[in-house]
Amino acid sequence: MTRSKITHLILAGNDIRYISRNTFREFTSLAYLDLSYNVIPVDLDIAFSNLRFVENGSLILNHMNITETKMNELFRYLDKKRIQTLSIAFNNLMYIDSCDWVNFPTLKTLNITGNELRNITFKCQTNVEIIHADFNNLVTFPNFCLDGDNSTDFNKTSVPNLISFSATNNMLKEIPPNVFKCMADLRELFITKNSFHEIELQSFYQLHTLELSSIFRYYQIIKPRSQSKILTASIEHLMLQNLSFRIVPTDLEIFKGLHRLRSLDLSYSNLPFSPMASKILFKPLSNLTKLTLQNVGWKSMPYNIFHMLPYLETLDLSNNKINYLNWSHFRYPKYLKEINFSNNRIFLDGKIKVPSSVFSLKSLDMSNNSIFCTCDSLSFFEELVSNNVTIKNYPGAYICTGPRNMAGKSVADVKCKQQLETIVFTVIITVLFGFAFAVIAYKSRYRIRYLIHISRSRRSWKSSKKTSQPPVFDGFVIYSEPDKYWLLNNLLPFLENQHGYRLCIHDRDFQYGRPIVDNIVENMDNSRKIVLILSNSFVESPWCKYEVRLANERFLEYGPDSLISIKLEDINTSLMENTLKMLIKFTTYAVWSEHNKEEFYVRILDCFQEKNDNTNRNSLGRGETENPHARNKKEEKKSNKTDKFEQNELRCMIIEIRGRIDSLEKSVKHDITFLQNKVHNLETNITLLKGNLSDSQTAFE
Repeated sequence: MTRSKITHLILAGNDIRYISRNTFREFTSLAYLDLSYNVIPVDLDIAFSNLRFVENGSLILNHMNITETKMNELFRYLDKKRIQTLSIAFNNLMYIDSCDWVNFPTLKTLNITGNELRNITFKCQTNVEIIHADFNNLVTFPNFCLDGDNSTDFNKTSVPNLISFSATNNMLKEIPPNVFKCMADLRELFITKNSFHEIELQSFYQLHTLELSSIFRYYQIIKPRSQSKILTASIEHLMLQNLSFRIVPTDLEIFKGLHRLRSLDLSYSNLPFSPMASKILFKPLSNLTKLTLQNVGWKSMPYNIFHMLPYLETLDLSNNKINYLNWSHFRYPKYLKEINFSNNRIFLDGKIKVPSSVFSLKSLDMSNNSIFCTCDSLSFFEELVSNNVTIKNYPGAYICTGPRNMAGKSVADVKCKQQLETIVFTVIITVLFGFAFAVIAYKSRYRIRYLIHISRSRRSWKSSKKTSQPPVFDGFVIYSEPDKYWLLNNLLPFLENQHGYRLCIHDRDFQYGRPIVDNIVENMDNSRKIVLILSNSFVESPWCKYEVRLANERFLEYGPDSLISIKLEDINTSLMENTLKMLIKFTTYAVWSEHNKEEFYVRILDCFQEKNDNTNRNSLGRGETENPHARNKKEEKKSNKTDKFEQNELRCMIIEIRGRIDSLEKSVKHDITFLQNKVHNLETNITLLKGNLSDSQTAFE
């Protein structure tokens, strides 16, 4: 390669002491030159006279013992027209002025970091856009106004294009009022680790990125004169490390109005922990996507943090004292991608249950926490890996703290082995319980209970029907409050006004001053039937659930005819209790429809007519009677028919259950035989494998 084609030339750290006049003459394509860590040659200014950069050139002169005098001579013959980046960091400059680089018309970035600068003046206007002045001895904040008075004419700026200024690790104590009025395009300000005593918040209005970390241990805020100009409404990235908060509104409302803030770093701060303080502090930051809270002293994570930050993508809570995580809180954030919980006191033990959103993360860091290494706890990490979640620092920084034989070992050394006997036993138990218990005991338990109760209560049912006193009400209505309007405007007028039935309604018929439970029990006993008005609000009502349990006892004692169900809408069966499901299944019910009211009302009237009552209401109203002897014979005949019908129904149900049990018994026996064959095959394979291993060892010897 010829010199004319070289674009980047790095000669740093070569102890160069002399460069001739014609050294750079043939480097006609040079875009980058680095002479750092060399003793400045005597005639370097003459050597620069033949140095020509192409567009966007960079000249790096760091650690070369340059002083103010040498710098003036250094650039005397240099062609400055195409230099975009100039770095003279870590030299011996004590003073610098914008006039020193005014002859660099295309200069965009100036790096004067690590010198001994106590002051920077701006007497000449330049086009520089980025200035790095970190690690100096600056005491006063630079004045960017040309006339030296930043309170008169804000248009006379020395840096009209400046967008980023960095002065970290200096000795700055204050920022003059309105100093940024001469920096209309400034968007990024980095002044961390200085010695400020107080800051006027409206000074930072219009900034995009602001880093104020460690500028003071306890900050004092001068409230802005205009409430519309707070910390800075346009800021998107903010670093406020090493601060001390008080739990007072003036401190916690520091972020009020920062609706555009995207990233926030409050690490190493004395951050108060409480749901209320977190709500005041973070609620204005609804668009925040990155939150860094390293070493803020938290022992747990506020439960409401994800509710206030719905768009959070990155959360860093490393180096805290968190000892417990409620993983259920992680089901709320929709956009969370990265979490860092490293270097805390979190104890991972047993089966870790986490919501599915955790397995949608891109990365998770749980390093340097306490892990009780068991197969259950380590399965958490295996599931993360299977869902393509990157586990940071895994497995090197994941050390077991227990059990005792695993303490101090890496999780990579834990081997989870299952014995063959355990697998076979688990499979057999699962099959037995899955088929026998789950199918018979679970699905049929209410039907069996129903048959048992019917059989036991048959005699008491017959005797109670003959000896019971006439009921006060024809029906006790169980309904939820949202269905009250339908009851008062449809069912009540039809049954009471048109047909003379009397219903028991909570609001009307309950006795005031008595416990509600006593009212329910007494009025239910004094009612001929119980009416259930079913809806989704019904199945969710606690009082309705209680009344349904009492109705179930009535159902088991007096039979299916004692209950009437009215279905107002399609009901979510997952919300129903099993008791209600059984009542609906074994009792008569009517479905309400606006388009078919007549059929509904006819069905309701049929339900309210007793089976054993041969006396018609209208006939009784006209005084018509029957011969008592004939009536007794009819009742006895109808009772015999009812008994036969019930016995046949009971016999059919018992035969059906026996058939199911026989079928299940055959299925279980077949599965056990199948498993026994599998176990036998496994034992045979293991024996063959041992034999092969023994033969291999013999052959090797």
